[in-house]
Amino acid sequence: MPLIMAASVFLLFGGPALCKAGLKDPGNASLTFVYIHGFGGEKQAPQFCASMREFLASTNNPSRVINYRWDSVKVDPLRAGASWAHSQQRADKEAKEFKERIIDKLEGQKTPYVLVGFSVGSRVILEAIRNTGSPLEHVRGIYFLGSAMTRDTTLADRSVLPRGMRIINYHSPLRDTVHSVAFNFMSRLPAGGQIGFDDDAVFENRRVSCSHAHKGVGVHIDYSGLAAAIAALELYKIGVRIPGERKLNLVTRVGEGSLWWNKVLPVDVMWHNDRVRIEIEQHNVRHNYFRAVRVSTSGKRYRVARSENLHAILKYLGIVAPTLVSL
Repeated sequence: MPLIMAASVFLLFGGPALCKAGLKDPGNASLTFVYIHGFGGEKQAPQFCASMREFLASTNNPSRVINYRWDSVKVDPLRAGASWAHSQQRADKEAKEFKERIIDKLEGQKTPYVLVGFSVGSRVILEAIRNTGSPLEHVRGIYFLGSAMTRDTTLADRSVLPRGMRIINYHSPLRDTVHSVAFNFMSRLPAGGQIGFDDDAVFENRRVSCSHAHKGVGVHIDYSGLAAAIAALELYKIGVRIPGERKLNLVTRVGEGSLWWNKVLPVDVMWHNDRVRIEIEQHNVRHNYFRAVRVSTSGKRYRVARSENLHAILKYLGIVAPTLVSL
């Protein structure tokens, strides 16, 4: 599939003006997705950005994907603890640059945007929004992937976030061995990216089955697989609809899916005149394959829809924009 041209931070603000909010045709509406990588030095071409650009190109949507490059400190195997501490300090320092070069610019240009922080990159985002000084008016979503901050992390001034918005925290209890081994070795408290954050007024924890690192070969089950799901959810919220159909489905009882499924969206819907909980899940190997699972009051789980098009499932369930609530 053709790729949308990658835009660096320099090109973003030195080139053509960004698309503005308030487009009349929702089918042409677009967003600016800003991804900030994690520990391990400057990342020039993260897989997450490549995956999201590929997905957007397949939908012919003009949204931008920005890779915010920063020096997050390369890992010294002999001094891993010191490297990690230095990376946290660098993240706090980088937050000011990120705020000025990204958040302030996009807010000033009234451009709708989504922030995605991986690992210690989530720390940069959180520190940046802590110091905005005023509510963010044009941010449409904030996502943390495998966040490398302790579970007790919070945001004291929640008024900087749009009303009703929480930070979506995708955390991986079973497959993120970097957190379960290395982070827990260096911290007395586990990472929010492993077990979730305590403050559910700020964060919405969604359990996934992702590894921390992207392997060069073989099966990829790292957080970059969430790129298509995040893009599809955010486009749906602004009124974009990607054409597609559901697959034939027989209502089938399924397991918890702890190893092979990412819980990308929980939602309550009306189902046969009852309000029920539906968990929309993404396969963590086949990233374009989704299923909707109805969870009974007793905890039993039944697959009620499946598709290679997330929007087809959302439409079937009667989910409407902009807040992804049911009809």
